[in-house]
Amino acid sequence: MKYTLLSILSVLFITSVTTLADNNQNNTSNGNSFSNAQPYQATFFNSIKDSAVSIANKNDLFPSIMMAQAALESGYGTSSLAVNANNYFGIKGNYQGQSTSMNTSEYGSNGAYNTTANFRKYPSSAESLQDYATFLNTPRYSNVHRSVAGTYQIAAQNLVQDGYATDPNYSFKLIKLINDNALFTFDNNSSNNSSQNNSSSNNDQNNNSKNDNSSNNNQNSSSNNNNSAQNKPKQPVQKNTLATATYFSGSHPISVTLSNNFSKYNLYNHVKDTRKKVTKYKWFSNLRAGNIVNVDLMAVQNHNGKNSIWYRLDLHEGKSTKKYWVYNKAVVFPKINYQKVNKQFILDKFNPRDAYNHVYSYNKMAMKIDSSINFQVKKVFADMEATFYINGMKATWYRINVKGYGKVWIDSNGLINTEKNAKYYPENGTKTLSSNYKKFKLYNHIPGTNKNEIKQNWNGINLTDKVVSYDLKGVRVKYATVWYRIFLNNKSYWISSQAFAQ
Repeated sequence: MKYTLLSILSVLFITSVTTLADNNQNNTSNGNSFSNAQPYQATFFNSIKDSAVSIANKNDLFPSIMMAQAALESGYGTSSLAVNANNYFGIKGNYQGQSTSMNTSEYGSNGAYNTTANFRKYPSSAESLQDYATFLNTPRYSNVHRSVAGTYQIAAQNLVQDGYATDPNYSFKLIKLINDNALFTFDNNSSNNSSQNNSSSNNDQNNNSKNDNSSNNNQNSSSNNNNSAQNKPKQPVQKNTLATATYFSGSHPISVTLSNNFSKYNLYNHVKDTRKKVTKYKWFSNLRAGNIVNVDLMAVQNHNGKNSIWYRLDLHEGKSTKKYWVYNKAVVFPKINYQKVNKQFILDKFNPRDAYNHVYSYNKMAMKIDSSINFQVKKVFADMEATFYINGMKATWYRINVKGYGKVWIDSNGLINTEKNAKYYPENGTKTLSSNYKKFKLYNHIPGTNKNEIKQNWNGINLTDKVVSYDLKGVRVKYATVWYRIFLNNKSYWISSQAFAQ
């Protein structure tokens, strides 16, 4: 039987955006409260959390991923497939001979389309969760398991790479849902985590153990009784033979440069000391300091209580997809300069940009939140500006507050500064004037953008063809109107886009 999975889009109620590092290292949220969720969402999570944690841990999966997928695929248990068939993951086919036929949306090369398919029908939600885990226990989805993926962010991205869902934004939706509802706290309840997945929690446990022992020793040394306890020889502290690592991924690889002394640091197939056998590699002879390479993964290594930062590099080795881990001092990230601002912008509909939870070149890896074209707002306010140089070009980003998303970072090219009169776009081509073009005046500048503005009607203009060429497009910020600079009788004029045939 061929198995495929349905991606059912649902609305995410997003109240805040946090960095990946904060989510994993500084979390103090109570995973059982779901304080950020709507009441019906909290009810859904509470109804499946116990089964999800138990089943996920037994099958080397992330409870957070399981719960997020169940919520996303079923619309928090409200979809007809969930209500009528207890099918929370949109798994097609039949379960113990039971199925139900439903309409579904899929994604193809030409975008979304509708079709009809049979979906499994379960006696209860628990069977749906278990069947989901069984479905992922195949070689195809092996890198979704927590012992391989390392973090829920990587597991979410691997789901899409392995073909679980055809929605290109599926992984981003899962990660946002996990972050917004603190579902990652349930990942800490696993009793069989790998050393890679839980370096932070293991370190905390080790540190707490040491602190407790130290406290006990201090109490014993100050006591006048129980001298036998004081006279016991101190047990040597057992050091970890292997290092642990916590991994952080971004939405896209980041371009960085090799440092001046990069060659003194070796390349490895895994983060150093995290496995019994780690292979060491030499740098390619053609690489030099300042060369640009791509980083697609970050790891915080902990070895005997000491942390170090590592990055995974893609060195463009021909057609090879092999990647290498290296100590952080071998690469240089762009230096980001921050300053507080209070600016208002208009989202540029002609130049949409992806928004991230941090500046794209952030050295802790930035995760895409959404495209600005999907923001249901026109004006936004920025409270922080970030500037840096990448590949010799200056980049400026702003942290803006978007309703439904919270604070996100976006490239300034996707914004129109309301303090300016116009924004221009280097665009050229031809357009056809409409039948009533003469009602629109010609200008030497976009109206309202220059004190030397001159208005002209069509008298004296020799027009032989309604098809005219243009070399520049502009937006008048105050009214968000679009203008084009056209050529007539060897002169250039600005005219409203409304003068052209649609």
